[in-house]
Parts: sequence; structure tokens; C-alpha cells
Amino acid sequence: MLALINPEGLPALRIAGTIFFVIFLLGGLYIFRNRHRFFDKDPDVNEDIPAVRKIRAEEVMMIWGALTILILVILIKLWAQ
Repeated sequence: MLALINPEGLPALRIAGTIFFVIFLLGGLYIFRNRHRFFDKDPDVNEDIPAVRKIRAEEVMMIWGALTILILVILIKLWAQ
């Protein structure tokens, strides 16, 4: 699919993809720095045990990590052309 991209559009795609990647990393940093606010004990939830909170944080981190790797691979392919 990358071979079908018009060569005149590659610089714009590279710049936009890199900017999106940086914004995505900053969003992950924001979530990591505020993880206690997002994933700590909720007083409104009964039986909110530490194991459940840890699993919630791990789910978010796994999805974010997979998306980060995917975006990085696409960017590497774009910059290698």
C-alpha cells in the first residue's frame, strides 16, 4: 500500500505522521504521570481491590504500547522510502 502513495505527498505524510507520533507519546506521558488519579481506588466502587486496578492500568498500557509500535513501524516505512 505504501508503494501506491504519490511521491509528491510523502514529505507531508512524513511530517504529519511524526507530529502525530510526538503528540501520541506526550499523551502517553500525561497518562503515566497522572496514573494515580486515573487508576487509584475509587470510593464509589464496591470491592475495588488492588488487583483490579492493576489490570485496568495494564490494559491501557498494553493497548497504548501496541499502537505506539504500530505507528513507529509505519513511520519507519514512510521515512525509508
